[in-house]
Amino acid sequence: MRRVATKIFLTFAVALAAFAAVAGFGVARLHDLRRDLRTLSSGYIPLTRIAAQLDVKDWVTARALEARVLDPAARRAYLPVARAHFPALVREKIEEGKRVAAGARIDASGDDARFLGDVLARLDGLAARWADYDREARALLDALEAGAGMGPGAAAFDARVAAVRQLEKGLSLDVKLLQVALETQIADRVHDAERTEGNTVALTVIYSLLALAVGVGAAAISQRLLAPIQTLTEGVKAVAAGDLTRKVEARGRDEISVLAHEFNAMAASLDRQRAELLRAERLAAVGRISAQITHEIRNPLNAIGLNAELLAEEIAALPAPPAEATGLVSAISREVDRLNAVTEEYLRFARLPRPQLERHDLNEILGGLLDFLGPELAAARVDVHRALAPGLPGVRCDEGQLRAVFLNLLRNSREAMPGGGTVRVVTRRADSGAAVEVELGDTGGGIPPGDLTRIFEPFYSTKERGTGLGLAFTQQVVEEHGGTIRCESTVGRGTVFTLRFPAIEDRVEHEVGAAT
Repeated sequence: MRRVATKIFLTFAVALAAFAAVAGFGVARLHDLRRDLRTLSSGYIPLTRIAAQLDVKDWVTARALEARVLDPAARRAYLPVARAHFPALVREKIEEGKRVAAGARIDASGDDARFLGDVLARLDGLAARWADYDREARALLDALEAGAGMGPGAAAFDARVAAVRQLEKGLSLDVKLLQVALETQIADRVHDAERTEGNTVALTVIYSLLALAVGVGAAAISQRLLAPIQTLTEGVKAVAAGDLTRKVEARGRDEISVLAHEFNAMAASLDRQRAELLRAERLAAVGRISAQITHEIRNPLNAIGLNAELLAEEIAALPAPPAEATGLVSAISREVDRLNAVTEEYLRFARLPRPQLERHDLNEILGGLLDFLGPELAAARVDVHRALAPGLPGVRCDEGQLRAVFLNLLRNSREAMPGGGTVRVVTRRADSGAAVEVELGDTGGGIPPGDLTRIFEPFYSTKERGTGLGLAFTQQVVEEHGGTIRCESTVGRGTVFTLRFPAIEDRVEHEVGAAT
């Protein structure tokens, strides 16, 4: 059983994980963007500046050709200026570029690392070419200072100038290519950064919406998980207000569902207890009233009955007893007997004695009772079908009270079949021999469903002259014996009463007898 707290925790954990994933994605993309910006700011831009400084505009060959046409005195004055104007800081800028490229390459990755490696190779090539150019340029100036360029050595001087100029063109081309490469890489990186920024914003929005959807889903799931608590609260309020029939819908297998099931069981138990309490209070009140009314009625009834008997004797002693008077006195006597029977039934219900429990065989009780009622049932054209199971376990009961119960049920069956019918009496084992069942059925008119739920209520009767205490008395006796009684009826087909009593085995009875 997974606890509700665990489910809610997992739900919000998923939501937090989704938001954490979005935050992690954003941090990672910002980290990449910061690395690219650092590569630009500390690598490509300084390298572009250094490449611009390497682009020499005033080369040595141009100075040499200017010095060549000067007279010796002017040449000697011009050459120190030409040597001083020569850009000796180029080598320092190349070394600075190599340091910048190497430092930027440490933090770079992928294409940037490869490109910066290529820049380092280009700078190494420039350094080598520049060393050659520096050597040849100085040699050319030394030759001019020695007087070369005029006379027979002019051709050799021109060849040397052409060689130095070729080196200058190569250096200028390398520097231009380096500048173009740097500018192209910067443009590409800026474009990539802009594209990455756009993608990052779009993906962040999408992932944020997904995370928001996950969060909303988590909230909805949590609300659904906690909804039974509101239902349970409403159920508790309803039960507190007295509605013990209120049921709380319980689904799942978590602790809230278990609590809802237990709440429903508690409400049902309270409803049963309240019904039993009301019934007990009603029965107690009925008992008190019945005892008082019966006490007040019995004495006058006895006096009326005695006077009716005396009056009957007086009328009988007349020479010609009037038939009408004799009939009236007989009617009075019959009604007095009926009222006495009613008062006895009231007293029996109100003062039901504690049963004297002894071991008895229900088959014997039922068999004797059916033999006793045989003539009465035969006179009412009622056939009796017996199906008494042999070897039935005994039950601890009060024989007189159970006999009264069965007598009441059998007479009810006879009265339910005024035109005759069939009574079926069945006994059998139940619950693997732990109980004994008695089934009494008839083929009468049946009991309507609306009356079936009230037949055990005191004073409720469907008979014209019934007291409504017979079945209430029956249920009371059965429950006093630790048994149960239920009724099944179909209108037009008949009624079946099933009584169940706890059984006792013979060996248990012998052990109890030996112990006493």
